Amino acid sequence: MDLAAVGQMMNQQSKIDTLEKVNVSLIKDTNNQAEQQAAQLLESVAPNTTIVEGNKGKNINVSI
Repeated sequence: MDLAAVGQMMNQQSKIDTLEKVNVSLIKDTNNQAEQQAAQLLESVAPNTTIVEGNKGKNINVSI
């Protein structure tokens, strides 16, 4: 194997490493944005403050 081939392989691996770092950074940014949007959505939903008469709306019947 000559030195030119080794140099080309190292250059290609360097490009791959850089692209992987960029992709990881983009994924982290996307996850942070999604987390912020979910938090904003949860904060925007008003809590249910209506008074429920008796047991209406307090229990959910689940059958399988």
